[in-house]
Amino acid sequence: MKFINSVVTKLWLTIILIVTTVLILLSIILSLYFRNYVLNSTETLLQEEVSRVEEMVLTEHYVDNPDEILFREDNLIIYMDGTVLSEESATDELIFRETIDKEGEGSTVILNDIYGHDYMVKVSNLSDYFDKDTAILKYRDLEDINESMRAVTTIIIASAFVLFIITTLFAFFLINRLTRPLINLKNAAFRTAKGDYNKLQVKSRDELGELTLAFNKMNDDIRHNVSEITHEKNLREQIFTYMNEGVLYFNRSAELIYSNHKGNEMNHIFQSTESGSIRFNDAIKEVADKRESTIERVELQHRHFQLSYTPVKEGETVYGVILLIRDITEEVGAEKMRSEFIANVSHELKTPMVMLSGYSEALLDDIVTEPHEIKEMIGIIKDESDRMNTMVNELITIARMDSRSDFFDIMDNDFNLLLEKLKSRFRHEMNENGIEFSVNSLDGPLIFQFDYDKLSQVMTNLLDNAIRYTSTGDEITVDVSSSPHSVTIEVRDTGTGIKPEHQARIFERFYKVDESRTRGQHGTGLGLYIVKSIIERHRGIIELESRFGSGTTFRITLPKTIGED
Repeated sequence: MKFINSVVTKLWLTIILIVTTVLILLSIILSLYFRNYVLNSTETLLQEEVSRVEEMVLTEHYVDNPDEILFREDNLIIYMDGTVLSEESATDELIFRETIDKEGEGSTVILNDIYGHDYMVKVSNLSDYFDKDTAILKYRDLEDINESMRAVTTIIIASAFVLFIITTLFAFFLINRLTRPLINLKNAAFRTAKGDYNKLQVKSRDELGELTLAFNKMNDDIRHNVSEITHEKNLREQIFTYMNEGVLYFNRSAELIYSNHKGNEMNHIFQSTESGSIRFNDAIKEVADKRESTIERVELQHRHFQLSYTPVKEGETVYGVILLIRDITEEVGAEKMRSEFIANVSHELKTPMVMLSGYSEALLDDIVTEPHEIKEMIGIIKDESDRMNTMVNELITIARMDSRSDFFDIMDNDFNLLLEKLKSRFRHEMNENGIEFSVNSLDGPLIFQFDYDKLSQVMTNLLDNAIRYTSTGDEITVDVSSSPHSVTIEVRDTGTGIKPEHQARIFERFYKVDESRTRGQHGTGLGLYIVKSIIERHRGIIELESRFGSGTTFRITLPKTIGED
């Protein structure tokens, strides 16, 4: 089928058909021409013979003397009143009968198949010159003519065949010259479609050469344009891939056509629930129908999303909808945290400020006059002022840590030296509360990279919390172990412990457990948040293990070497 549909085959068949038709028509015309020419020549000769016989008969009256030589002439029949006067052979007799049967067809008659031969008969009616019906018939055998015609036909057919072969060869040569550049262009076009941009060699300056030049120019333009489109596509894909927002494109039927990686994740979240999927698809179709951009917020699976719908339209035609999805869970959490932060700070500051105001007014109005009562009120004012100062300092510390503007002096320090100072600082308070305090560390110096003051603050907060949640007879233990790359610090107590529902949020800002189970002043809920922030700035981790009623363990793991932050 490929061969038949080929341009080469079509051109070849066209040329052969034209040449064959011309040769056949030419052969027929030539054969007919030669045959007519020979027959006309033969008829002319017969006419001359008949005219000669007529002249002799009319002038010499040979019909009265059958013995004359004229009556014995070959191929001549003289007829008078139903009788053949000339010598008559079987052929003459048959020709005479056939000619008589065809009387009225003209003076020249062609007889076929007379003893296997064809004859041309020329008839001359002399009845007008005699009293009886008289006619002269002169005939000639056409076999020689037919043989000559067959020879001529054979020569014409042979010549036509030779011309056919020559034409075929010439046609293939010509077609090859014409179609090879076209075939090369076709193959090059297929290679171009596959991304192989090769130039063709221009071998002529005719129309095919100009077509090849145009193809090479087009090839270069396509390669340049494809390169630019690919570059722009890759750039767009990289931009979309690294975007924090999900980008999705839907057609009017809410079928997903394109999405980046983030968009796939978010689309999976929306399609994971039937209600979310229906709402999502209905919103896309509604935007496509109304042709107006819209923005909405959606909460799904404890996450918050902002969806921006934009219809893609040209004139009055809407092709689809572009959807930009942004995960605003952290922003919503930050807003909630800010609100809670303001509420908690206000609440924490309100109590000491009310007490400061109340006791100050009592002293100013001389409501309390006894020295010991005055001293007691001044002590309360001092404690509340210290509490406010501590909370303000913690808030400043948190603000600096969040903005990473606080300075950490991380260098090689001896952690055992820090533990010795902590033992000395807390020994009196532990003994006063009836708590057994022990520190288990490695012998000799334990030197690694940390900020001495910040880690001292961490240990102080953890020990303060341990004291607050223990009672007389409980134990507080600090265990220190070391590995080639890290140091593990455990602060363990046998106090009240922490309920499971509080453990997941224990490191959040302003989060407090049941204050009725603590001794002394209540905390602000910022200490453990500061502890976790300091440990994370040291590239470490802090873990909590607690069983309600059995005690709590805080486990800190710090790397011995900290790279640049």
